Amino acid sequence: MEQSGKDNEEKRKHKRFSATFIVLYAVRAPFPVRIRIGEKDYSAIAQDIGEGGMALLLNFEIPVDSLLSLKFNIINDAILSSEDRMHSFELDAQVRYCELVQTKTYRLGVSFMNILPSGSAFIANYIRINTLTRNPNV
Repeated sequence: MEQSGKDNEEKRKHKRFSATFIVLYAVRAPFPVRIRIGEKDYSAIAQDIGEGGMALLLNFEIPVDSLLSLKFNIINDAILSSEDRMHSFELDAQVRYCELVQTKTYRLGVSFMNILPSGSAFIANYIRINTLTRNPNV
């Protein structure tokens, strides 16, 4: 395990927004030795998201610097157009920290490696709109 999530908040380039949705992930590297993950996808719960990464809650400790493949959808209910409301993501991420937060529950901080500008813009817009909706005086 590595640095706590609070320490990493100070190092981030992009603001994070509290969010909850399912994320599918697969460990790409390093190859696990004691458990076989192979091509199987496991699910995690996103705890927050920013343009550059996210925090995940999962049941496995994954070493810092491991590479993950992520799949998730974000639905922005504030967008009226139904075809522009949802964005699907399939991207790679690198583990920046992993900390035990409860028995058999780990918080993983990951940074996106190959996010497209359209995906980054969707996340930025999602954060901006939802921050204003939750805090109209901002």
